[in-house]
Amino acid sequence: MKGMKESATSGMSKVAGSLQELDPRIIEQISSRINFPASKDSLISQAKDSGASQGTLDMLNRFEDRQYSSSDDIKSEIQKIQGK
Repeated sequence: MKGMKESATSGMSKVAGSLQELDPRIIEQISSRINFPASKDSLISQAKDSGASQGTLDMLNRFEDRQYSSSDDIKSEIQKIQGK
């Protein structure tokens, strides 16, 4: 049982680390190349095309499945996920 708890905890640490590693420049790249409104899937596709890190892709995968209308909308969603 102890091993399972440690695995779950280390998995959470990896996610938290990914959130902290999110590079704002990648978000700007994605935002500047996307036509708004954009779906979650469009954002992920653009991020992949821009060479985004796995941490950025992980973050985008946590977005709500809806339309995003601007780069500020994307930043707000990131802040919501990060708990700020």
